[in-house]
Order: sequence, then structure tokens, then C-alpha cells
Amino acid sequence: MKIRILYVVMLSLFSGVLFAQAEPFEPTRESLSNYEVPEWYEDAKIGFFYHWGPQTALGDKWNEDISDFCLQKGKYEDSNTGIKNPVGQWAKHMYPNMKNGVLLPDSKQPTAYHLHKRLFGDPKEFGYKDLIPLMSSDGFEPERMVRLLDEAGVKYIVPQAIHHDGFAMWDSKVIDEFNAAKMGPKRNTTKEVIDAARKRGLKVGVSTHASRHSRYYKKLEGYDTSDPRYDQLYGIGLDEKGLPKRYSVQKWENTLGELVDLFQPDYIFVDGGSADVFCQSGSYMWQDAFRRVLANYYNKAAAGGWEPVLTFKRESLWKEEAVPDYEAGYLVDIAPYKWQTHASICGWFYRPGRGRRTPSPILFSKIIDTVSKNGNILLNLAIRTDGSMQDTEVEFLKELAVWTKVNGEGIYATRPWLTFGEFEGGELQGFVSKDDSKGIVYRDPDKVAMGRYKLNGGDIRYTRSKDGKAIYATRLAWPEEPFTLTSFGADAVGKDVQIASVDLLGSDEQVAWKRSAEGLVITPPTKPVFEDPEWPVMFKVLTK
Repeated sequence: MKIRILYVVMLSLFSGVLFAQAEPFEPTRESLSNYEVPEWYEDAKIGFFYHWGPQTALGDKWNEDISDFCLQKGKYEDSNTGIKNPVGQWAKHMYPNMKNGVLLPDSKQPTAYHLHKRLFGDPKEFGYKDLIPLMSSDGFEPERMVRLLDEAGVKYIVPQAIHHDGFAMWDSKVIDEFNAAKMGPKRNTTKEVIDAARKRGLKVGVSTHASRHSRYYKKLEGYDTSDPRYDQLYGIGLDEKGLPKRYSVQKWENTLGELVDLFQPDYIFVDGGSADVFCQSGSYMWQDAFRRVLANYYNKAAAGGWEPVLTFKRESLWKEEAVPDYEAGYLVDIAPYKWQTHASICGWFYRPGRGRRTPSPILFSKIIDTVSKNGNILLNLAIRTDGSMQDTEVEFLKELAVWTKVNGEGIYATRPWLTFGEFEGGELQGFVSKDDSKGIVYRDPDKVAMGRYKLNGGDIRYTRSKDGKAIYATRLAWPEEPFTLTSFGADAVGKDVQIASVDLLGSDEQVAWKRSAEGLVITPPTKPVFEDPEWPVMFKVLTK
């Protein structure tokens, strides 16, 4: 990639004003492929976003039985497929299935429809818009949230701006009625989090999922989704070819443009709905719009003097144009390009009654696995209906603070080493590809394969300092006995590395080590670094 954004900085001796110039981007693949990922993002490694919106109100009534009902595909013979993410996709599935204007029988309805009737009433009388007043800001404390994230070692904070449902979480002029400043929380929530983060010197972003909005709601006669009074929330539907209407495309572009103008975000998250139109129709109309959005963002950043990053999913752009994001997945090897994954602690939206979904050792392991392969990770908070944080997620952030305080030097501002690591047992096991699970637009032949597999306590992951003088070998659990880093063996990639010393981060005890034909043999100290032996530990290998 070439560096397209060229900042020519001139500091006025009289006014102290900072000026910037940049060669403009055009909304084409060729032009946008000149983008260069900024160093701040290369160094940051860990970000956080959150999910909060009208559908969060489901969480206040949620329990284990309801989860089971949704995830087990209902209690009806030959029932429609249940929703794997029933809270986050609620607006899409709470309305009934109909054919030729006739309501289908219960056995052909989604479980969300049955549950909505039970919990709130018939959606014909209580639509999605009626969930909005159930939101509040009674527990919303942006300064506390940002402080906990900052103390946990999070380097960029990404409040939700808009989800699939089209409800804006900031005081929007584009969505000037159905937004959080006017309804529900009655707070300019996105702005408040951004302001709190910038006060602490953190990078900020906005999380957007609105590219799916035009095809998200079922437009049913007699239901509020077809009432023109609510078009701003529910959209205007599709054209006769099943494509988004030009107004809907322009609204999406205006929405993203407003976020850029209002917040000058260092980072923008764009969800996978940007691939929906192509996957369902073969049309590239959304890719054309996406490139217009991207060019505007890059050009505004160049003019304003900040360094932009945008992530996209499902290959809805080429990886040279922006940063690809792979949801909840692992790459099988080091990528020669920057990438990101995102994952949750307790699910995407507030859904209590199931306990913490992902334990800390698994998330810590996922962090270092991602970083070792040239990636960043964006973790999620599932915010309660009143804007407060869940206790289990606060607990995780405090644990993350302990872990990153010890191991941070082998995470932040590092780069991949000669190999990403070693597998317990010698080889990858149980890999399941997720490359095409939701449909993609461009099939990049140079993309590193993505999927899911189990991380084991004996796995090793490597990072290195920028100057290459320090190599960090992370074992994904505490070693009870000596172990060998085979990447330093006589025939391995690190065979020529000259080792000066080996230390264990977080420990004052001396680490015994020796070099053999098989690799670098390390005898760990007797006292573990962390109380939980399943937390990953990091050995620092200094080179001569």
C-alpha cells in the first residue's frame, strides 16, 4: 500500500493553529487502495464497543427458559428456525410471517413473534417503536464506563451510534425524531461517551450497523412498520426489484457523513449488512455507496488532521481499502495486512439469565492469539436498558486491568514475530472455516483463512518489540513443569536468534533456561504470576 494521506503540518507562530493538507481520495477501489493504516491503530491492539438500544428492553424480562425457547427453535412441531441472537435481531423477527396478506399458523412463526406476544402483546398493537420508552438513562455513567475501560488497558472506545433498527443513539439531524436525545434515554449518549474518552486521551470511534436497515423490517399491512408516520424508524422498504430505494441509500450515506462531521472519529465500525444487497441480488450498489462514504471519511480526516480507520465485514470492500473485520473468528496464520476481530463477554445485547458467556482466560487467550497474527480485537459490553453496565462485565474489566498491567509490554505497540506460535500437540485441531458463513462480496485470493478452533493451555503465541530486541512468548496457561519453545529449535524459524536472557513478566524470580536442538527449554518459577492458573503468562526473551 502507498501512503495516500500526506499530512503537511504548518504551525503558525502567531495563532498556534494547526493546518493540514492531503491529496483527495476518489470513491474507487484504485484510489482507496492507497490508504495506509495509521500507527496508532497498529499499536492499540484492544478496543471496546457496546450494544444498547430499544431491543435491550427484552433483557429486563429475559431468563434461561426464554433463551432455551429461542435457541431450541421453539416448542412447536415444524416451527420456524429460532433466532440465534434473539435480542439483537428482535425487530426483524418480532413481526409475524404472512403470505398474501394472511397470517401463517403458529407452527410457521418465529419464536420472537410468540415471545413478543407473551411479553408485550400482539405486535399489531405493541410495535418495535413502543420499546423505546422502556429505555432510560438512570444508570448511564459514561465517565465511569470510560474510566474502567481505560484502567483495563483499552486504547480505543467505540460507543454505539446506530444498530440495524435505525434508532440513533446521538442527537442526530438526519434521524431527528427517533434518536436517544429525544426519546428513551433522552441523552446524547454517543457524544457523552466520546467526550469522556477524549478527556482521558483515548482514541474514539462510532459503531454503525445501519447498512441493513432498508431491508430489516417486515412491511406488513395493518402493522406500524407500514405506517408512513414511522418511516424514519422503519424505513421505506425495497423497490420492485427487491433493492434499497435511492432515498434509503442516501440516508445511510448522510448518516455516516453526519457522524464524521460531528465527532471526527478516529475509528468507524461498519457491520456486515454492507454485504447484504450483493449477496441477495448480485448488485454492487451498496459497494458504490460504501466507497463514497469511505472517501468522504478519509478526506475529512486529512483536512482535519486526524488519522482514520474504518473496519468492514464480509469482504464488502477490498482489504487494501480499509481494515477487514472477522466476527468472533481466528486467522490460521499471520496476515500480511492489518485486520480486526470482535467478540463479546456476555453476548451482544443485554440477555441475563445465562451467566457470563465467555470466561476471562478464553478472552485473554483470544486477545494474544489475535495480536500475534497482526490483528486488533474489539470486545463488547452488553449494556442494560437503563444504560448501566452489567456486574459480570465490570468484573471482567477489572480482571483485564490486572492481566494487561503485567503483560501489556508484550501486547501494545508490538508486531508479529517470525511465526505466530505453536500448538499444544504440535498441530491445529478442530478447525471449522467461517470464511463464507454469512455470504461475502469479494473473494480475495490472498486472504488468510478464518475460522474457529480450540485454544489450549499449552499453546504458545509470539509477539516482538518494534525494534526486534525483545520476543514475547505467551503460554496460554501457567506451566507446571519445564516446556520447550520449539520455534527456537535447530531447524526452526528462530534458529539464528541469539538469546541474552529470559524473564517472566510479573515475576521477580529468576527463570532457568537452556538451548537445545529441540528449542528453548524453560523451567518456570515455582510461584505462578496470577491466582488463576488458566490466565496466559508471558515470557520475555531478550536477544543479543
